[in-house]
Amino acid sequence: MWTRVWFAGACLAGSLLSACAVIDPVDSRYDTVSRSLAKARNESILLNLVRASQDYPLSFVTVGNVTPTLTNTTNLGLPSFLLGPGAVSGNANSLFTPGRDVIFGNNVASNTTAVSTNFSVSTQETTSFYQGFLKPIDLQILDYFIRQGYSRELLFWLFADSVEISLPGGHSAIGTRYNPPNDYGCEPQDPRKRCFSDFILVAVAAGLTVEQQTLQKPIGGGGDGGGVQKSGDTSSSGSKTETIVVPRFCFSDVLQRQARIAMGELLWDKVTKQFFDKPIALFTPKCGDPSWNPANDYGKWQPDTFNFYVGPLKFKIVPRSAYGVFEFLGNLIKMQLEHPQPVGWIPPGRPAEEITEQPPTLKTAPMNSDNQLIVVTTKTAGGFCFVHTWFFNGDYCVPENATNTKRIFSLLAQLIAITTNATDLSITPLVRIVQ
Repeated sequence: MWTRVWFAGACLAGSLLSACAVIDPVDSRYDTVSRSLAKARNESILLNLVRASQDYPLSFVTVGNVTPTLTNTTNLGLPSFLLGPGAVSGNANSLFTPGRDVIFGNNVASNTTAVSTNFSVSTQETTSFYQGFLKPIDLQILDYFIRQGYSRELLFWLFADSVEISLPGGHSAIGTRYNPPNDYGCEPQDPRKRCFSDFILVAVAAGLTVEQQTLQKPIGGGGDGGGVQKSGDTSSSGSKTETIVVPRFCFSDVLQRQARIAMGELLWDKVTKQFFDKPIALFTPKCGDPSWNPANDYGKWQPDTFNFYVGPLKFKIVPRSAYGVFEFLGNLIKMQLEHPQPVGWIPPGRPAEEITEQPPTLKTAPMNSDNQLIVVTTKTAGGFCFVHTWFFNGDYCVPENATNTKRIFSLLAQLIAITTNATDLSITPLVRIVQ
């Protein structure tokens, strides 16, 4: 009898003390979700680059939100046990198996844990998205990336679609565009026999960059430039104003010296003596020129090209759109994996390998970086991939040591974000994953 009482008391105490809280830690789940989203973003970018290399349409989606949940239910109760005098022998109503005073059932102790992750997927293929995605990249966006420390040589390769030069004396303009293997941007009519890669080096060596000035325009003012003043000018009345940013191409003496160090004396001499049309002192406009007054140009028609002068020569750079950057990189991946024979014209007397190399190499890459513009390979056993994806024709991998390619992935993610507004994410099917 005392044994039964002791056991009942122990069970009652256990049930009273069993109230405990199960805490789902935030840090580990936040880290898991953050890493998973970063991996999904990189795989999506690589997949679109592979699509571009195979002439497939691009597709853009985004994860609107992620809601991880965990539910843990624990039940702990008293077992069925016998109190009072023993059961009468032969009693048909006895609830216990003869010889047993305590019975444990499924209601005594149980635990149920459910983990789920809900996220919404939104398509980015809307009118507003493609208006931004197909629009040529402007000087302000280029300046954003220059100020983040991206290599100017890398940015010029990505954003410059073609270069046109207007010659004085009524001569027809010459142009160059990089589209391997059919065209390496080598212009037969160019007296200096330059190719597209040479113009990239000319821009880097000359210190080509972007500068901006901020103007204050009274709200409701006319579009003829009247009432527009430089930022910091307090001569106007206290009426409300809006800020206008006016960018332009210019040549920086500081960046010229930095490019000379990065190139080395041999390459610097070759670029400045063989590829420059005029002495570097004649490259205009100069960055920081106090005579520049952007208010004079406000309200005038602005071209969708980047223009500057070298003496009497007018250079016009036609920029790519964000979509064009994907297509350009996709073509480089295709050339890298298929190794087609060059078809485009190459100036006589110049080594073909320095013009047709795939992928192009960066001559001013930092010491802690590889010098290839982009590297994508087929996945091999034992290799380490920064990001990996598959397509109908096999696996694709960005090697872990492809530092320039990693920077390009970061840049492409930023380009996509710049062209996307929250209101563009209209279609949001709900996807639930139960683990």
